[in-house]
Order: sequence, then structure tokens, then C-alpha cells
Amino acid sequence: MCRDEELVAQVNAAQPAHGEAYLWWLTQASWLVKTNEAVFAIDPWWRDVFAGDHWAKLLGEYPLHPSAFPTLDHVLCTHWHDDHLCPESIPRIAESQTQVEFVIPSRSVDVVTGWGVAKTRIHAAHGHGPVELQGLRVWCVPAAHQELDFDETGASWYVGYIIESGGVSFYHMGDGQPWPGWHSAINKAVNRLTPSQELDIALLCINGNDNLHHTQAVDLIERIEPRIAIPMHYGMDPGNTVDPQIYVDELAERLPDVPRVVPKVAQCLHYSDGVLGALND
Repeated sequence: MCRDEELVAQVNAAQPAHGEAYLWWLTQASWLVKTNEAVFAIDPWWRDVFAGDHWAKLLGEYPLHPSAFPTLDHVLCTHWHDDHLCPESIPRIAESQTQVEFVIPSRSVDVVTGWGVAKTRIHAAHGHGPVELQGLRVWCVPAAHQELDFDETGASWYVGYIIESGGVSFYHMGDGQPWPGWHSAINKAVNRLTPSQELDIALLCINGNDNLHHTQAVDLIERIEPRIAIPMHYGMDPGNTVDPQIYVDELAERLPDVPRVVPKVAQCLHYSDGVLGALND
């Protein structure tokens, strides 16, 4: 596995042109992305699997320690669960990279400021609507993790993000299940943010439980029609994982023209014009 200094060197060497992106899966729903406008992480998390505590149950290892991340512009977190809004990663990244700005669901901002991150570095994601950042255009879409959960102001506990950067559009769903109007909310956000009104890359959970299971992931692909869909949120927690082959088989049977991608942890993925390739195995 490519990790720490080697992975950072790979990120630094990547030079995407407009319309290209490089992605690295860091386990679970955690991603590192580089476009020609920005370098950003989504849901970065880390645990010391060698500490001898209950985290030793995890099935894999992490390719990046929080203090080893390449220089980032932004970190986006989708909800308060600690494998998404990580109490190990976020404070370390904030301390070591003082330029980083954070996008945090508005109802969890107090958690992050409680870890010592200045509120001036935090952009609150309300649930429906835009967040403007240097190098990123973001539209928040509510997520139904267990259920849709809004407060009296309409702020959601759980969000996903439509992101446009460097001529490439992404949807990171966070954690969640389908909800009435979900597909149209995603499509409307894509239409708002992207000149082409096309979604390039969808990052979709397949583990089931309170997330999409593999058949629901294919349902969503059928409805929102991303050019590339990449499964995530499996392979770490022994009580909450699946074999991604069941997703591959479902996709092949129902949507044979959609590329079947299964990422490897820390593998460099290169996207350009509807094609995704792996640069290291």
C-alpha cells in the first residue's frame, strides 16, 4: 500500500489539467482529491489500530496519518459520526495546516470549535444550499442517515456534497438511505453548479445497515446517471462491511454500460472526460 510520504509525493507530483482529477480512497467514506483548482479531503478519519484498544478490530490500515496529509485547501465533513467528523484527524490537520478551511454541518460546528478550531476557519453547511470556497463550488444535499433530521431552522444533522472544481463534478453522499425527492435534489444541485449539467463522479456507500446497500446504490446510479460511480464504506469494520463484488455483479447485470470500478485503498485514480484509470496497484 502506498502510504504517508510516498502518497504525499504522489499527490504533489499530480498535475491535473482542467477537466481532470486525481482521487485517493483513504478507507470508509474518506477521500483525498486534487483538481487544477484545489486539494481537498472529505471525511478524513484515522485510528491507531496498533494501540491495543477496541480499534484493533478494524480490518485494514490507514494510508495517511493526520499529521502526514499533503497541503490541503479544504476539508469537508458530512456528519457527526466519528468515522466522518473524526476527533483524531480534524484537530491534527487544523493544527498542522493553518491555511485549511473546513466545511462542517451547521449543527456540528460547536463540536469542531470545541476541538480548538477557530470558527473563522469553518463554513457551516446548513443542509440545502451553497457554500462558496476558493477553488470549490459546493452545494449541500440533506442525507437520511437513519432518517432525515432537521432542526427548527431547517439545518440537517447529515449532509452530502455536490462539488465542482477544475471542471470536474463530484457527489459524495455521506451516509444515508433514499428519501423522497433525493434524486431530484441531487440533479438540481448538479444543474446549478456544473455548466455541462452532468455529474462526473459519484462516491456511493454500499455497506447497507443505515446506508445504501448495493442494489440501492445501483438504483441511484440509474436515476442520477453519473459518468463514473465508485463504491465506498466497506472493508474496515468487521460488523459493517460487504464484499464489493456484489455491487459489481448488480451493476453489470442492470447497467452493463456503466464502468465497474472497485478502488483499492491509497490507489491513485485519474479521471478525465468520463474515463477513470488506476495509476498504481
